[in-house]
Amino acid sequence: MQTAIVCGAGIVSGKEIMALELGEGLRSRGRSVNYVTSLWGDGDFSVRLEALGFPFRRMRLGFISATLSLDCLRMTADQLCHWPGLVRDYRRFLHEENPRHIIHTNWHHLLLLRPWLRPERDLLWLHEVVPDKPQYVRVFGWLAKRLRCFIGVSEAVAESLRRIGIPAAKIQVIHNGLSDPSAGLPARPARGSEVNIGIVGQIGAWKGHEDLVEAFALIAAQYPEARLHIFGPDDREFAGHLKRRAADLGIAPRLVWRGFVRDRAKIYPMMDICVVPSRSADPLPTTAIEAAFFGLPVVATRRGGLPEIIEDGMAGYLVEAERPQELAQRLGELLRSADLREKMGAAARKRAQEHFSRERFVADFLRVLSAGEEVSQASI
Repeated sequence: MQTAIVCGAGIVSGKEIMALELGEGLRSRGRSVNYVTSLWGDGDFSVRLEALGFPFRRMRLGFISATLSLDCLRMTADQLCHWPGLVRDYRRFLHEENPRHIIHTNWHHLLLLRPWLRPERDLLWLHEVVPDKPQYVRVFGWLAKRLRCFIGVSEAVAESLRRIGIPAAKIQVIHNGLSDPSAGLPARPARGSEVNIGIVGQIGAWKGHEDLVEAFALIAAQYPEARLHIFGPDDREFAGHLKRRAADLGIAPRLVWRGFVRDRAKIYPMMDICVVPSRSADPLPTTAIEAAFFGLPVVATRRGGLPEIIEDGMAGYLVEAERPQELAQRLGELLRSADLREKMGAAARKRAQEHFSRERFVADFLRVLSAGEEVSQASI
């Protein structure tokens, strides 16, 4: 049975990794899966699709915004100029592939594809917490009439939909899941007395990097064996700001800038503690799940879906956002005790295996898809 996944993928981040995991999982269950992705972006997603053997089509699938900033208006205007070509390509795709289900990963794309949305076929897999603003109330209320349902990646996402008036019957929650990224890998190498703290992902103010740098400065002198490793593209202005701040705090030699590393197996084995200090309402950060699979305790903020991943005091710690002193306190507890790191890391891995496996994730998706098939058959 044909299932299409529409994923624009300007870059490969958490949502794109999950879209690949879902496709692989559905294919392993006998579903035929293909993708629609964008001609814009760095092309990495298409490279990964090709490597995995998935059929895909690239289209001018871009950005329509409900935000009236200059950059958003510019991207919206650019997309509208290419809309006729997108219409041609998408209509051809529907005619030739005739997918039974289409799983969309971005609400902006739905505005572009609105003439072809069908409640019996189209679903929005939502990877963001929706702001409680009038424009979103209007847009998502309109979408609710044209989609079978919204699949939120966390209860935090679902709550944001309920808050703007989406009926509960239109909302499903399916936590993301991964094939175990640590399977078959050797145990983390012994590093003597050195302890490595790590943060993974895009480098930006909303991710809380500055709070982590401030927290590390508070405990650096007390724990000379600790190092802070920062994974992610460091060629933007905010990364330069962080480097200057680290120099002002006297901890620059203790920070290790790793840049972008594609292979997860080369990231997490280098860490002893993972930190996800998000300032924004991250829907369900993939890095927290990946770190748990690698047996790492995670210190994260109580934002978005993070409390749904981390059992506070069992598999890591939850702290308030933008509170470097609280973050420093919890990091200090883990730095002081290798036994505590080991205990929490084992609990994190056990929870990841039980709650965030690809098998559970795909089974939940198949349940939702199959329910739609039953409804479609009953209406014939």
